[in-house]
Amino acid sequence: MEKKIDSTSIRPDGERTLYAPLVEMDIKKFVKQLKKEEAWLNGSHNTITIYKSESATIVLRGMHKKSVRKTGSASGDITIQVLKGRLIVELEEKSIKLKKGQMLGIAANIAHSIHAKRNSFFLLTIVNDSKN
Repeated sequence: MEKKIDSTSIRPDGERTLYAPLVEMDIKKFVKQLKKEEAWLNGSHNTITIYKSESATIVLRGMHKKSVRKTGSASGDITIQVLKGRLIVELEEKSIKLKKGQMLGIAANIAHSIHAKRNSFFLLTIVNDSKN
């Protein structure tokens, strides 16, 4: 089954396939798109879901220098893969610095926050718990 998302007034170039037997993702194109949108131009971050199935979601997020994603957790395991910039991921007892080319895995239900030390873009992958 194929899932698509339509364009909106906020994201007129947003029509894209989220799930199909094969989904190609042009990350550079998505980064350019995020940088042109009002959320990036006038806010602290911008995000676009680029893949979504029953078992996984992949989100591309851009964060401006010194912005923070407040503490939260996911019901499934996650990975954070830095494409550009520098991040600090704060966990309850540890801070982890990440730069371009580095990746971090975090188990389900672990509280964390993300701080951008520079303008940064990263892929956040959430693996859904198949037991639910």
